[in-house]
Amino acid sequence: MKTKKFIPVVVATLLINLVACANNDTLNDEGKKEIKQTEKQDKATKPISYFADDIEASEAQTYRTAYRALNFIKADDTGTYSFLNLPEVSPTATLYREGQVAMLEEELDEKLWDTMTDTNAGKMPLRDLVENDSARMQGLLVIHDGKIALEKYMGMRPTDKHVWFSASKTLTGILVHMLEEDGLIDFEKNVTHYIPEYDSEDWQKVKVKHLLHHVSGMDYVETNKNFKTPGHPLAVGFAYAIATRHEVSDKSLFDIMRDVKLYIEPGTAFDYSTMNTQILGMIVERVTGQRFEDAMSQRLWTQIGMESEGAYALTPQGEILNGAIFSSRLRDMGRYGMIYTDSWNKVAEHQLVSDTYFDKVYDNTYSDAYLKGEQGTNNAKYFGEVPSHASYQWDAVFNDGDMYKAGRYGQGIYVSPETNTVVVWFSTVYENLLYFPGFARQIIQEHYR
Repeated sequence: MKTKKFIPVVVATLLINLVACANNDTLNDEGKKEIKQTEKQDKATKPISYFADDIEASEAQTYRTAYRALNFIKADDTGTYSFLNLPEVSPTATLYREGQVAMLEEELDEKLWDTMTDTNAGKMPLRDLVENDSARMQGLLVIHDGKIALEKYMGMRPTDKHVWFSASKTLTGILVHMLEEDGLIDFEKNVTHYIPEYDSEDWQKVKVKHLLHHVSGMDYVETNKNFKTPGHPLAVGFAYAIATRHEVSDKSLFDIMRDVKLYIEPGTAFDYSTMNTQILGMIVERVTGQRFEDAMSQRLWTQIGMESEGAYALTPQGEILNGAIFSSRLRDMGRYGMIYTDSWNKVAEHQLVSDTYFDKVYDNTYSDAYLKGEQGTNNAKYFGEVPSHASYQWDAVFNDGDMYKAGRYGQGIYVSPETNTVVVWFSTVYENLLYFPGFARQIIQEHYR
């Protein structure tokens, strides 16, 4: 029993020292200091270009054997390998593809490489950002008017699948919207209506729409303070969720989240948390009677001309991490982004994202909540402007209609419906120390708007 109680505290301690809460608390005002961490990084990581080549069998076996939660948190070499080879280190659930692959035409635009980008490592052309040792970008894809305008793989093979991390939350967001349109989910119902086991007074105050827009008010917000507090439900939840086969994990996220309390009234602040998305996934399973991955496969992944299956990680308790750990090829991430643009018919036979979806995403009911949460404040800083609001699991919805969602170690999806443009990218930033989301918007503003 002592071992079982000790393990979560150990992992929580690692979170204390290493986690930079969902891309929020980087050293934006100390960019030079971030670059100086390269010496420390070099001791733990190979150049990201190393992973663009085949890995020898013996080295792969070493990574598979060595993988622990610590490697996930640090994103060192073993972590980088795991992010490219998720099923080798974690049990997974599959999103299946079906039918013909939607082939993507190319109309390359080399001028995009000249885009000046603002990052917390300094201002630099896009061509330099993708080669920056600290940015550790692995793949970048720009699709404009349904054609590939830019594509490069700096730290992975084109056929590799990389983890999206929280960028996958938008998958849950669109699925929940589809089920709402089908009359299976009522956004005004509280969580207890769908999950009777969550029968506390606090959960009775939280509605589905609060989860969808990250304004639940529940005390599992992804802030550094919560990660750093041993015993806090966020720290404990992550500790159990990412434990490996070598580590003890005897609590479920379902049970951990059931006992969470409100810290603020729902609807007040943009209180970003993976746990909001996790509960939305539970609701999906309750209303459909399906496994989450089957509901997602049937309604979304098989409806797009994907070239490969996707994979969701499962916790040691068998719970699907629907808003945290999902992997696919980069082009399939790009195809997914296209369903939000006028080029949807190049990848799907039917329009999957209805016009009502945009009406609801662009609704700014919770705009006042945006800067009352840590992530909204930081996004405003990183983009150099205040987005309108967050909605349907997107981190930022801009006044011009553009939408952005980040992943933990430097992944991202940026969709500009007005300009018919999608930007997607994968990175594995060591210890999550560098953040550079603004470049995608700068591409749009400089070249397409």
